Order: sequence, then structure tokens, then C-alpha cells
Amino acid sequence: MLDFNSAELQNEGTGSAIPEDSIVAFKMTIRPPKAGKEGTTHNLFCKSGKGNEYIDVEFEAQGTFAGRKIWQNFTLVGSDQAAKISMRTLRAIVESARGIAPSDASPAAAAGRQLSDWADFNSLVFLAKVKCVVEQSQKDGNYYVNNEFKKIITLDDEEYNKGEYISDKPLPPVPAAGEKVATTSVAAAATGGAWGTTAPGAPAATTPAATKSTAPVPAWAAR
Repeated sequence: MLDFNSAELQNEGTGSAIPEDSIVAFKMTIRPPKAGKEGTTHNLFCKSGKGNEYIDVEFEAQGTFAGRKIWQNFTLVGSDQAAKISMRTLRAIVESARGIAPSDASPAAAAGRQLSDWADFNSLVFLAKVKCVVEQSQKDGNYYVNNEFKKIITLDDEEYNKGEYISDKPLPPVPAAGEKVATTSVAAAATGGAWGTTAPGAPAATTPAATKSTAPVPAWAAR
């Protein structure tokens, strides 16, 4: 049993967006570890060179940006501080997907924050505000506009029932290869946020059967 009731509440991050401050639904998938990267805690856990264990997650946008993806690792074993941050975000994802307000301490909400296994995260659909970052690829040296989560949108956010919102703010400029960008980080291969292939009009995925909130189902979520 995975119980997210004791995990900390998320804090809203800082930064810009993709386009800045757009709100998009995402489908979550935990990717199995590659050969030689297997952890010992769970068959979906990967092990880093430092011995920490983490889940390698792919988030696929739904709606207007269907097919675009963000990748992120969540450390869960080996670093208490990193694990707290990971659990905080994962709790918010569960709450967003299941329509649970973070402040709701009712028995129904407590049950809704519980998952029977890490695999239950697969296919959860939740709402998030995103930001964009300009990063340099280690593979080809080119710069790309990648995406990260700024905040997971939960039931207590006024945007929750409105669903998708695409901002009209422009994407940040991308430097030419060879130019230096003081505020960017180097994107590691297969980690961090990134765009995938655009496939407009793809249908939204549904979440797996689980304990659900009695809150009204928003139009963006097919639960």
C-alpha cells in the first residue's frame, strides 16, 4: 500500500512556461529500468551511480499538445530530502488525477491518496501548469526549448475545472549552436523535460480503476 497522506504538499515553482503558464493535461507512465540500472526496492525502480533509487517517468500531453512529452526522474530511496520532494509532487499528481483537494482530510480523500502499487501511477491523467527552459543537448550540441512542471493543478486551484489553457506568451529564443547561454543547464540524455512529436487531436487517456473522489468530474478528465 502506498499512502500519500503524510507526504508534504507541493509548493509552486518559479520560472517561465511552454508557452509560458499554459495548463495542460498529462498522462503518466513509469518506464521500466534499462539493463544494468535495475533497483532492488521495486521492479520499476532504477538505480543511479550513487546508489539512489528512482522512477523514470514519461509524461505525455493530452489535448492541443497531444504527443509532446516531458521526462523526469523521481528519487525515492537513498536521499531523504530528494525523496520528500518527489513524494510531494507525486502526491499532487494523485490528487489532481483523482479530484482530491490537498486540504481534504476526510476518510474518502485519505483513501483516494492510497495506491496499491507503483504501477498504479501508469495512465493517471492530471492537470499541470508548465514552464519552458532552454537547454543544450549533449548528443548534438544544439539548444532546444524543453519543458518542466511549474505546478500540478489540484482541486483547490481555480483553474482545475477549467482544464486546458494555452497561453499566448512567446517561447524563449533558442541560441545557435556554439553560443553560450548563462542561465541554461545541459540536458542529460533521456532525462529532463523535452518536446515529443506533435500529434494534434489524439484522444485523452483514462485513469486506471481506483478509489475516486465524489467531486464533480471536470471536462478535461475522463475518469
